[in-house]
Amino acid sequence: MQLRWYQRDQAAVADALRSGQRVDMAATTACGPLDELVALHDELGVFAALERVPVARRRRGVNDALLLRTLAVLPFLETHSLSGAAGQLFGDPAILLHLGWSPVQIQMGDNERHGNAAGRQLGSLPCHPQTLRDELRRVGENAWLQVQREGVKQLFEQQFLHGGVYAIDGTGLGDGLRLVCLVCVSQERPLMVAWRLLEGTASEKGKEASVTRSLIEQALELGGKGCIELLLVDALYADGPFLAWCHYEHDIEVLVPLPSDRELHHDLLQQAEAGTLPLQRYSYVRQIQGHKQRRTLDLGAQGGLTTWDSFVAAAHRYGDEHPSLWGCLVMPVDPVSDEDRPWTLCSTRPWVSGVAAYESFRDRWHIENDTNRELKEAWDLEQQRWGRDLATQRGRVTLTCLAFNTAQLYLTKAGRRLSGHGIRRLRNAAHSELGHSPVVIYWGRNYAIFPLEQFLELTGQPVRCTLRPRLACIRGP
Repeated sequence: MQLRWYQRDQAAVADALRSGQRVDMAATTACGPLDELVALHDELGVFAALERVPVARRRRGVNDALLLRTLAVLPFLETHSLSGAAGQLFGDPAILLHLGWSPVQIQMGDNERHGNAAGRQLGSLPCHPQTLRDELRRVGENAWLQVQREGVKQLFEQQFLHGGVYAIDGTGLGDGLRLVCLVCVSQERPLMVAWRLLEGTASEKGKEASVTRSLIEQALELGGKGCIELLLVDALYADGPFLAWCHYEHDIEVLVPLPSDRELHHDLLQQAEAGTLPLQRYSYVRQIQGHKQRRTLDLGAQGGLTTWDSFVAAAHRYGDEHPSLWGCLVMPVDPVSDEDRPWTLCSTRPWVSGVAAYESFRDRWHIENDTNRELKEAWDLEQQRWGRDLATQRGRVTLTCLAFNTAQLYLTKAGRRLSGHGIRRLRNAAHSELGHSPVVIYWGRNYAIFPLEQFLELTGQPVRCTLRPRLACIRGP
């Protein structure tokens, strides 16, 4: 990817301005959050990954990589529909130049497609939004998976993923679509490490959690063995063979909540009712929809459990002659609703106490509240899928998840530092030399950066006074 095609030639552009020649375009190097997000996206390798995306068929006119870079920026915008976001972006020449659009493309467009009988409209420049939607349709599923891998690989290589606690959960996107994600939840802000867009609502039960395994395998391929130490996963995506596969083959401990119909849960519940299971009172404060609420639980923990038959059978195949699980019965004190009923946490690892296990499991709420809910409400991923066909929706999901990670990192100190390294490749002059808002002039195949005062002087309108630092104020008579 090239972020600029012009070579810097101050003298040539200055001569053009003095002689009154018309320049191609003028922009400033002042930047806002969108510029910084785009720069961070670039530093994380997203644009480089899109450069290598194969498309099913080539189109005449605008370059595919340029269209994909443009699509990658749309999730950052306040308007989440494809047409609305494209219109908002097309009104920002500075960002379009950063993505690789030329002044001629921005002003005149790069294809003949338009959605109005009167011809091309200003809102369709540099290209019609439908052209962007068509681009998504031409990218296959395997290509999007490769973009996902390359984008996440940078998170590991640049050491943005800290701790080894991960969570897996799924959320519906309407019309039989479900997004299943593997998220690192052991740091300041959750980051998505792998995801799959699935059709239908079928449970993973009976399929040895094949989708969940593919997410784990992808993360281990990118982060190496040992990057995942503890996995928090709902029972829908974890069966007995999956627990054994994680524990024995990859040294990953699993903590999973069991539904009330499991035999292991009934065993612990019967012991608690009979008074043979020691209970520990535990109280904490949780926040629900912005309101703090104190919750009190009785926790009863016990190891050596062998009533999850599929796990025991799978463990035997790995050579463990006496496999067992650890369980913790969770009993709400003073339940507030019918859904507030006893349930059980089960783990391949023996915990020192039920409190320790429950505190670790609470990290799982990051995937529900700070990831799935954010994607659906803040990023509007459920309502604005950019198209009806699966190929378009798959592209929208991939680009949005990558943008989500970039936005999460942008809010951290490390992310802001990295964004600062990549921000505006044209901003290579110090403020003390050029001021806070220098002007970038494009002419021919050259560009130049001038302080605002110098630009006005070159165009025959010298200023009487300047506020630039360490420069004398030139006053008139």
